[in-house]
Amino acid sequence: MLSNPYFYHQLVRKYVILFGNLFNNITIMRVDKDTGREIKRMKVPILYGPKDKYITRIESNPDLNRSTQITLPRISFEISSITYDATRKQNSLLKMAKSDTASTANSMYMGVPYDINFDLIVYARNIDDGWHIVEQIMPFFNPDYTFTAGTVPELGFLKDIPVVMNNINKDIQYEGNFDSVRYCYWTLSFTLKGYFYGPVTQPKLIRKAITNIFNDINLGGNIIKINTANGNNGIFTVKDTVYQGNNPHTANAYGTVMNWIPETGRLELGGIQGSFHVNNTIRAASTNAAYTLSSFDISPIKLVEIDIEPDPINAQPGDDFGYTTTITEFGNDYQRNMPNESFNADSDTVQADSTTITADRE
Repeated sequence: MLSNPYFYHQLVRKYVILFGNLFNNITIMRVDKDTGREIKRMKVPILYGPKDKYITRIESNPDLNRSTQITLPRISFEISSITYDATRKQNSLLKMAKSDTASTANSMYMGVPYDINFDLIVYARNIDDGWHIVEQIMPFFNPDYTFTAGTVPELGFLKDIPVVMNNINKDIQYEGNFDSVRYCYWTLSFTLKGYFYGPVTQPKLIRKAITNIFNDINLGGNIIKINTANGNNGIFTVKDTVYQGNNPHTANAYGTVMNWIPETGRLELGGIQGSFHVNNTIRAASTNAAYTLSSFDISPIKLVEIDIEPDPINAQPGDDFGYTTTITEFGNDYQRNMPNESFNADSDTVQADSTTITADRE
């Protein structure tokens, strides 16, 4: 597994950037208490980093008005955990592909689903500033916000990535005997539904698929090939019935002629009933042909060939295309079973195949 070619899609970095950009344009506004007129509008800065780092910086100096002190309000975020999500698992054998050249394509297996859990922390000097920011976030998650991004450029596909808001927690730090607020922060927990991908490979494109269907006599197929000898120079005709025994109706075995090659004595039979035996005579029901069954050819018989090609033939991965299927059957111009024999006598009807006789009335 770990011997695969080197790959690094920078997916964690991309997910961090995508998540942070969701909250990159949050602003708060200062208004005049008496007139309600806007005095100043400020963009809230956002950085990636652990919460403890910013809490330590805030608590290291109680004078939050100093120019060297960390500016509030602000936002930070970090990955808290990454967990596998079995509910979004796809077929492990499915692949995605994009044509690279006329004969090759970039390909890789479907992504493995992981939940990337983020903590977004809003820091504020007073409670109103904090809710000012949080209320600009909450309406867009109901409970998720979905954005579309291309995470693996080699494949050129876009993926919908949901971000789910899980919960919001608030913490207020007071000064002295709780008469005044020193600072407060809100922790918003999110889950980004991401995927992680393996290496990109370049397999050749399959332009034609050929499937052959064979009858294997070793598996009890109903088609056999026979080698004959010591015959009377008679001819076996296609669709004729051949048998071993005294006559077709009491035969130990019979079948229908599929093909006869007199030059080689090769006979192919279908619709086999019973068991043919070597060194016994096989006879034709409609002609005077009679030969000795010298041996069986146990090699499989090709029955059907199925050819599948894309339509159009020059279609590339990702194009809209159909398929052209060509089915060629070999030896299907014969009747596999013995034909029914029937005759009418007044109002009585007798129908006979090889085993059943039925009468309409006595």
